[in-house]
Amino acid sequence: MITHTFHLSFITPCFCAGASPDVAELRAPSIRGKLRWWFRVLGGSPALESEVFGSVAGDAGTSSSLIVRVRAPEAPKKWQPINFTPMSNAGYLLYFAKASGKGQRWVPTGALPERTSFEMILVWRRSPSKAARELFDLALDAFLLLGSLGLRSTRGLGCFECKERPFSSDLFKQTLTRIRSAAPSFIAEAGSYHGPADGLIGALGAQLRGLRTGFSAGKPGQSKPTPLGSSLPRQASAVHMRPVRISESSYGIVVFEAPADRVLGPQSRFGAPRLKQGIPDPIVQMKSKYS
Repeated sequence: MITHTFHLSFITPCFCAGASPDVAELRAPSIRGKLRWWFRVLGGSPALESEVFGSVAGDAGTSSSLIVRVRAPEAPKKWQPINFTPMSNAGYLLYFAKASGKGQRWVPTGALPERTSFEMILVWRRSPSKAARELFDLALDAFLLLGSLGLRSTRGLGCFECKERPFSSDLFKQTLTRIRSAAPSFIAEAGSYHGPADGLIGALGAQLRGLRTGFSAGKPGQSKPTPLGSSLPRQASAVHMRPVRISESSYGIVVFEAPADRVLGPQSRFGAPRLKQGIPDPIVQMKSKYS
């Protein structure tokens, strides 16, 4: 068996849970699901996917070549629920996280706070084909650079940094080039936020407001195809926001859109406008904590 260990630390609070929504819990299946999502985004076929992740399709199932394990802190820090006003940038981002499960998550045990560290352990119990392994390695690199976990992960929550793969402009450009070689219609742009860490949530909310401009907000009975997701038909967003740490006091906000034909259902995909290259940066300087 071949084992790889990665040391990760959250940049933004992660709302992840098991059976109890009010108790945050990092689970290996959640990470496995995100790795599988990236594998599909990059064009992994069902045959290649079953080599890596296993399959129950057909008369005989295929066991997974990959084991995913998580080693979380024995005593994770308690999260301090964030106070915000409904019309603030922070409120724009956090409202649905607070309302989820009738507010059960909005307690000190309901989220893992920023700077919570954990280990992701990948164990190969057998080697897949060269094509499957090369595609998985690219999916892993994309996940470590642009991935996130938990509730509202498409909107900048549950984002982390990797000790072994710290973010840099060069790494971003190199990885994006590799991603586009596998998924040419993948779009990604990076904006900047220069300010204290406690203003990052507000900056993400400001970015989300900017992205909403020109797209349907998914109102019941009025939804139109949109890469930001919709309620009718029920469809997750193909657009993700992802904060990255550039230095101890400086962050970037990456916005990317995965290929619609690989992550959206046909009804949501049809006629959906795409983000334009050169995404405008609507981020404003935060004047107060969680403004």
